[in-house]
Amino acid sequence: MIKITLDDTQAVKKLQSVAAQLKAPRRLYALLGEELKKIHDDRFKTEKDPNGKPWTPLAAKTLARKRKRGKSLKILRQDGNLANKTAYNILDDGVEFGSPEVYAALHQFGGKAGKGRQVTIPARPWLGVNKENEYYLLKKAVSHLQKSLGKIK
Repeated sequence: MIKITLDDTQAVKKLQSVAAQLKAPRRLYALLGEELKKIHDDRFKTEKDPNGKPWTPLAAKTLARKRKRGKSLKILRQDGNLANKTAYNILDDGVEFGSPEVYAALHQFGGKAGKGRQVTIPARPWLGVNKENEYYLLKKAVSHLQKSLGKIK
């Protein structure tokens, strides 16, 4: 009879290391948060919603007011606070992404604004991801995990 004994100590150690990384994926979530910032920076540059639809153009009155004040004529870029202050929070089970600006939801969904809420702001969805973004984020996550696995010794 032939008897074979396998020493799986190294394999078990590697699997335990992989499991530890999957239990505490904070680095992965930070990477995804940074990638979401890049995706949304591009969105503000192209002035399109997550599905590629152009944002509603600025009203003539708004353009005139912005010209008079020397402000940017780009959509959702009066002072740049919305575009420049996107942020993410790393959670135990994912990443939250958005903006701390109180008017972020108004621009996302549209609504009434101004004195007496007499101005109607059209929805200009800036927040969110599309299928292409999801695929890109998934590729980044897989690449990150593959690199992490490659470092395990």
